Amino acid sequence: MIIQTNQTSRRQDRVSFIARAIVLSLFFLIPCQPVNALDERIVFDPYTGLSIGGYDPVAYFVSGAAIQGVADYEEVYGDTYWHFATEGNAAAFRASPSVYIPGFGGYAPAAIIRGVAQPGNPTLFAIHRNRLYLFGSEDERRAFLVDPDTMIAAAAAKWPDVLKLLAY
Repeated sequence: MIIQTNQTSRRQDRVSFIARAIVLSLFFLIPCQPVNALDERIVFDPYTGLSIGGYDPVAYFVSGAAIQGVADYEEVYGDTYWHFATEGNAAAFRASPSVYIPGFGGYAPAAIIRGVAQPGNPTLFAIHRNRLYLFGSEDERRAFLVDPDTMIAAAAAKWPDVLKLLAY
């Protein structure tokens, strides 16, 4: 009998990901119709694969706080791992992940405006127009809260250039 742990599962998922990447790269050689894809690169730990430091993305909306998720409630989305504090939060994410993924994939909007791909701190956050944003510092968060629409628009204008800096 083989017992699979989260760590074993992650290794297998990474091997599977590499194999899929090789096969998919072959499709770029063949003309095809464009498909809708997640247009954001999500902040994750390259060693664990955990998105946004393992914090529960649903908890920001439900509890209004940054709450660390647990491995018992783990989901895979966007080739990264997401942890949740409760099964209910994991179910909400499964039903609609795009609602809970942070704006700009968890990169700090103020840094994006400067042309830098700086991961936001999961404990420094704001929700604006039902979208979660993470920040690099409390000063950046305060500046965002003064005029969020202007900062989001400026970051969105720079985002395509910053995306070019990020590895796939």
